[in-house]
Amino acid sequence: MISVVFKKELLSHLLSRQFAICTALAVLLMSTNGLVSSQNWSLKKASYQAKKAVEVQKPRDITYYGVLAADTQRSDRDKQGIYKTQVAPRALRAPRPLELFAQGDEARLGQAVPVLLFEVPYLAEQVDPLTADNHFLALFNTYDMVYVFQLVLGLLAILMASETISSEKEAGTLRLTLTTNISRAQLLAGKLLGGVTTLAIPTALGFIILMIILLGTDGADVSLAAWWGMGVLFLLSLLYLTVLYLIGLVVSCATGRSATSLVYALFLWALLVVVLPNTIAALLNERANMNEKNDQADAHAAQVWDELEQNLQDLVRTHGQRRYPPIELVERKTGRMMIDFGSKPELYMNNIADTPGLATFQDIFRSGELLRLQYAQRAWNAQAPFVETFPRRLARQNAQLQRLFPAGAYAQAASAIAGTSQEEFYGFIEQVRDYRRQLLGYLKDRDAFGSRTYFNDDSGWEANLSDMPRFQEQQATSYQRLRQSLPALAGLLLYAAGLFVLANRLFARYNAA
Repeated sequence: MISVVFKKELLSHLLSRQFAICTALAVLLMSTNGLVSSQNWSLKKASYQAKKAVEVQKPRDITYYGVLAADTQRSDRDKQGIYKTQVAPRALRAPRPLELFAQGDEARLGQAVPVLLFEVPYLAEQVDPLTADNHFLALFNTYDMVYVFQLVLGLLAILMASETISSEKEAGTLRLTLTTNISRAQLLAGKLLGGVTTLAIPTALGFIILMIILLGTDGADVSLAAWWGMGVLFLLSLLYLTVLYLIGLVVSCATGRSATSLVYALFLWALLVVVLPNTIAALLNERANMNEKNDQADAHAAQVWDELEQNLQDLVRTHGQRRYPPIELVERKTGRMMIDFGSKPELYMNNIADTPGLATFQDIFRSGELLRLQYAQRAWNAQAPFVETFPRRLARQNAQLQRLFPAGAYAQAASAIAGTSQEEFYGFIEQVRDYRRQLLGYLKDRDAFGSRTYFNDDSGWEANLSDMPRFQEQQATSYQRLRQSLPALAGLLLYAAGLFVLANRLFARYNAA
């Protein structure tokens, strides 16, 4: 008997006006968004490849070690003045192919992280080409396919189910059906299967569109992991729509009139999908109070740097000098010199004479810059509670509360599977910090901080960084991403199980007359 109810329910939904309208709207939005996102992704991948080529060339162009601290390069070699910026290494995060389906936090968090000697990495520079200049791209880049599933297909699911029981009661067919040998549990199961199968059609259409667009996107590497991710995202999307369908089914089992069911269903859809998730996200926006937190972090770090300056002055006084760095010890001919010991310490001198004073300067400078490295870590320890711990705590609280709602849990799980979640970005930042430690170890092994080549690139003294460590991102595996999505996935499964039990209990006491 379940199969009879299933076929009847499936045919009824497929012939309904709301199914045709919502499916057409969803396909239109997903196609438009997919094409625009594909173009943006191609530009993003091209930008990534161009920056990657720049990173490969950087070690060959750097002529003195101090560039890695200052992020600027000055040189007067061959009487040609050179001034470059952003010359320190950048750790690059590759675009994720499944970003076309679930953007997650990808656009907001950025992709390129500067790796400087005296700064602990925690933020990324933006790599987001052309969308700001193209209003059409910017408009359709504000939502993704997950958003379409959340709103449009979620609305379809809850509307389809909201009249499933109550409308049959009004028509008198429910009482006739229950006079047969079918149980109420079987009737409800057949209706659920029919509704979910109907919802699988626009879901499949959406993923067919995604696959076509992904295969036609320039630069997209559709690996086995990407295909696996699309399969998981398909099942996840169907699970989310099942939860929304069950919410509508519960409403239909709790009311006696289809008009009342429709009103309650629309209210719950707006509350659970739009109002509550967005309200929580706005209240726990980790970026809202960052101006104040940044000021506090800067104030605490300034105290650490002031202490460093005092210790550096004590260091030079023990050598009979007046200031740090004691450039008076260095004999030079006419040439270029740059000294700036602000947030990105910079020292460059050329046309240097090889004298005993230079050796003394190098000894003092080595001690001073190694001390600066220690204070850089202390400054970060003072800043971290404000600029990292605080926003991450808010983001974690937001994630926990979002999992209380089907739409929030679905978006979280989708971004985790697609590799666009905040957690994956945090893992990327840890990789960048490991790379910085590796780079510092490389420089210490070369005694770079006590070397003339740290601040000078006269002929014969140029730095050779051909064997400098290179950053290579290690992306999370499919298994790791699935594990990351488990809390949100478990929330959706609990929702589905609880709602099905509730619908059964309500329908068991439902007055079909």
